Amino acid sequence: MKVFVVIVTFNGAAWIAGALQSLRDSSHPCTAVVVDNASTDATRDLARRDFPEAVLIESATNLGFGRGNNLGIAHALRGGADAIFLLNQDAYVTPEAIGQLVAFLEAEPGFDIASPLHCSPDLGRVDPNTQSAYLQRHAPGYLSDACLGRVQPHYPIRGINAAAWMLRAGVFSRVGGFDPLFFMYGEDDDLIERFAHHGLRTALLPAARIVHLRAKAAQPPQSWGGQVASRGERKRSELLLDFKRPGGGLPGQLLRLLSAGVLQPLAELLANHDLKAFLGSMLASLRVLAELGRIRHHARLCARTGAHFLDLDIS
Repeated sequence: MKVFVVIVTFNGAAWIAGALQSLRDSSHPCTAVVVDNASTDATRDLARRDFPEAVLIESATNLGFGRGNNLGIAHALRGGADAIFLLNQDAYVTPEAIGQLVAFLEAEPGFDIASPLHCSPDLGRVDPNTQSAYLQRHAPGYLSDACLGRVQPHYPIRGINAAAWMLRAGVFSRVGGFDPLFFMYGEDDDLIERFAHHGLRTALLPAARIVHLRAKAAQPPQSWGGQVASRGERKRSELLLDFKRPGGGLPGQLLRLLSAGVLQPLAELLANHDLKAFLGSMLASLRVLAELGRIRHHARLCARTGAHFLDLDIS
């Protein structure tokens, strides 16, 4: 399989060398594609100078995680990729991981996406965020087997976060790329829902491992208003995920918006006195209401097969 690895960066100078060096050391050859979201640090210079074999796509603006990945995915598809591996800027692979994921997809045509296990830097512990958010919900069989010391080669899993996905290239002609409605938070969960809707299957390979550092680019302290906006962005993504799920007409969606976007935050305000969270929820609800026509259009689009959001005809 011809593998392209897409890494979206934003002020990732502290980590990009680790990610790219791990790809250079991979036992399976791959082409690295770095999509930089208008970094203001040395990310671009490091990639260009120290890893000239990597393709560097420089965006003039911060497109967000999903749209940045779409640029890299489209480049990989134009380059004839058989498989595309999405890797976070703050993650790196073990030398065998990419080869293990590729070998699995070659041997198991019934699966479309393969994920490695997300680990701590010593490779001895599972990343706690991945465990609580995904493995406990979607791979309880792996967790119980790990406790009993009888781990299997792979486990079907509904989904796992997009810090490290290996996907057959054909997935994107069926499902499309990341929905640009999402700027930050939830874009991978939306794509997981679309995988399931279109009948795609994902496997977790415990022997294939990555390290996910979960590091964030340095940011100046947020103002009070900035904290409200940040919470609003996260709440908006939650509402988008709900609105894009198949089923339910406009009246039901408006009732859910009233419940999840207004009444629930109001109850939480009365209980917790967190004004920033409440105002963020109100901001999110107003934005979703204003975008409702576009959201419903995207929901209908994503329910159909096609290379949506990639600006590329790969049918």
